[in-house]
Amino acid sequence: MKTFAYLDIQIGTRDVGRIVIELDFEKAPKACDNFLQLCETNDYKDTCFHRVIKNFMIQGGDTDHKIMRHDEYPPVGLGKGGRSIYPSNLFDDENLRAIDEPFLVCMSNKGTVNSNSSQFFINTLASPHLTGKHTVFGKVRHGKSVVREIERVSVMSTKNSDSEAWIPVKEEMVLIVNCGKWNDGDPVPCYNACYDSLGGDIYEEYPDDNEVEGLDLENPEMTYKISTVIKESASLLLKEKRLRDAFLKYKKALRYCNELIPDQDTNPEYHKKFLNLKKTIYLNLALVALQMNDYKTTIDYCGYLLEMDKDVPMTQTQTSKTFYRLGMAYRGLKNFEVALEFLQKASFLSPNDQGIKSELSVVQKLVEDEKKSVRQRFAKFFD
Repeated sequence: MKTFAYLDIQIGTRDVGRIVIELDFEKAPKACDNFLQLCETNDYKDTCFHRVIKNFMIQGGDTDHKIMRHDEYPPVGLGKGGRSIYPSNLFDDENLRAIDEPFLVCMSNKGTVNSNSSQFFINTLASPHLTGKHTVFGKVRHGKSVVREIERVSVMSTKNSDSEAWIPVKEEMVLIVNCGKWNDGDPVPCYNACYDSLGGDIYEEYPDDNEVEGLDLENPEMTYKISTVIKESASLLLKEKRLRDAFLKYKKALRYCNELIPDQDTNPEYHKKFLNLKKTIYLNLALVALQMNDYKTTIDYCGYLLEMDKDVPMTQTQTSKTFYRLGMAYRGLKNFEVALEFLQKASFLSPNDQGIKSELSVVQKLVEDEKKSVRQRFAKFFD
């Protein structure tokens, strides 16, 4: 029977989600007992990930330096403490297997053999140079996107010689806010991704993190289909009015497009297909952001579309939708004159669209009312 532990993660003041770790009791019983008990007794609660190196690893588990007040972060000596469950504190190495894949959970040590305590790390990239130096006792089974977000936080310094090297900045402090044993069927809360498989999306948040049998990320036909499946999954979520989930899923589809698009010289056909898919995703991201009243994000995505239009022309309908969404976003920001300009452009391209006509009429009146109000205010100075 498999055994799992979990860590609930907060970055800054924002909940990010849960990391679920499968423990390998058969090959590393001491390390697994240690980690599970430290989770179940809340020893890891209120500790932080104090060493974050992108494209390498994230390290935590210093149980001697809990973060009880944000204004005292980072505490003096952070990263130098920690205690195991064993009377002698330090315990022996086990399972010194190859660290040849990401998301392995390993014991950190003091640089000598048999010097494990409570600190651990999760590698985010195959790290063969660490093989034989660290006990490997588990693997991340859920919450890879949480690990990836931790990996991307800003750090105080990237110079190993600095005392605060690789420690996340205070605004992005990575805190373990809860921990314990996880059982099959328990929830895996996640706030930075949508794991709903609606529409057949069985893929990880980041392409390289997939373990799907037969998946070939070098095959543009296959990766284009996958990106389309993810986009369609987002559209199904949008139809269900699950706006936040749809937004996260569209962002995932965009990530796949950006990372998997083939070079134009080697595969012009699929390069163009990916670009056209990317335009659709930008349009949908702008739409969902608008529906969430996130007007600045709407403007950003519309801006990306117009920038793309220089190289990959949009259809007239796509351009009209872009102008319409810009108009509605500026209306939401109460910048009515700019809103009017974009709605007029949208109306010119889609003269029979009743929705655009209706909004254009509303914004025209808002502009007139605003001008009238300004005239009345200035008139008082000449009375």
